[in-house]
Amino acid sequence: MTITATAVRVRELDRTPDLVDIVSAARDGGHEVLLIERPMPDAVSIAAVGRVYDIVASRDGVALEDAAGKVIDRELGSNRVLAAARLWKRLRDAMRADRSGPSLQPQPATGAIAVGGFAYRPDREPGGAWAGFPSLLLRVPALAVTRVRGRTFASVMAEGADELLNVEVPVPHAPAARRLDVSSVRNPVAWAAAVDTASSRLRAGEAAKVVLAREVVAHGDGVVSAGSVTRSLRSAYPSCFTYLITGADGTAFAGASPELLVRRAGAHAYAQPMAGSVARGASEAEDDMLADRLMASAKDAAEHALASRFVVGALQPYSSTVSARPPEVVRFTNIQHLATSVDAELTNPPAEVLELAAALHPTPAVGGWPREAADRIIDDLEAMERGWYAGAVGWTDSRGDGEFAVALRCGLLWGDGARLYAGVGVMPDSDPARELEETDLKFKALLSALT
Repeated sequence: MTITATAVRVRELDRTPDLVDIVSAARDGGHEVLLIERPMPDAVSIAAVGRVYDIVASRDGVALEDAAGKVIDRELGSNRVLAAARLWKRLRDAMRADRSGPSLQPQPATGAIAVGGFAYRPDREPGGAWAGFPSLLLRVPALAVTRVRGRTFASVMAEGADELLNVEVPVPHAPAARRLDVSSVRNPVAWAAAVDTASSRLRAGEAAKVVLAREVVAHGDGVVSAGSVTRSLRSAYPSCFTYLITGADGTAFAGASPELLVRRAGAHAYAQPMAGSVARGASEAEDDMLADRLMASAKDAAEHALASRFVVGALQPYSSTVSARPPEVVRFTNIQHLATSVDAELTNPPAEVLELAAALHPTPAVGGWPREAADRIIDDLEAMERGWYAGAVGWTDSRGDGEFAVALRCGLLWGDGARLYAGVGVMPDSDPARELEETDLKFKALLSALT
């Protein structure tokens, strides 16, 4: 099958529109939207509206669909993320950029671009509440608005799509939720018992670590607006990756993730695995005390070492050098994590970001180790559909550069409610009561944004 050549018009905007406003207005107008935003000085943020192409999971790999849903190309492969990387290379070669304006040089995440992500298990189609999300979706939008290094660019990939820049922020048609009725999908006592069982299986040698997640359902007394939730998350967690992706069934996947899976810029790759957590304190002195306790915890140190060693090892086959800094404590609004910064210089020709994501996902920070043994324990004990929780969300451009964050601190939203997800790393010596408390702490990240 032949991919039709597509022209991409790129221009710099003389204003800096709010990206959440763009996707909120577009969604209210019936358009499919995706948002990846990180309000940091050198970070890349993208609002994507509409679609020209979708790279989407299919039975034996991935398929390329046009805006009407017609399949125009396929790529076979059991690893759907790798198959998507191969299909993206073919597609982007047919998309040529026309950059308007004096001396407008290529910028990250402009021109031909694909935005989206994939489930925790890309080899399985999500079910239940996740029916609107395939196991992998990378979308070439009709319009992408990219903010990078203080400048804003529009990449237009469909005729007339730049008109979407002029839409107004929608006025709410119904009262917003002010109160939430929150309930655990699984009895917390039963979930804690599953953690205890998992620890016993680890002590018996079945695996070194496993991550178990919980699911809660929140029903509001009014509308839970995806745009409002995203604005609240951005405001409350400014150093996190804020994201919003609409599902085919009207739901929306939103969150604020602290964890970078991988970033690739030319021949350089960077990852920052996180594992091991503690709450924030009421003062700087209490913050420091809790951080010291986290650094001194043998359980958290062992859990973190599994994740950081895995990331280093996964990048080595693609790199001439890989270096990891000593673990440090990074602080977010309501939680502190152990994190390791990993830098890699890639061999020539450098592996692209989707290839690196395929090698890294899932890390032991969200699944466990060894991977196959941990997944067996998850299937036996977790009793929920993860969907895109603990998967990845991000973007890739025409050079193979890009960035994917681990899909954490997240929820699946609908009209007046949400399903929220949080997990913990279980080790042989885990305390089920402490692990339950840690999930409650993580749920607060999204619960506070829903009203």
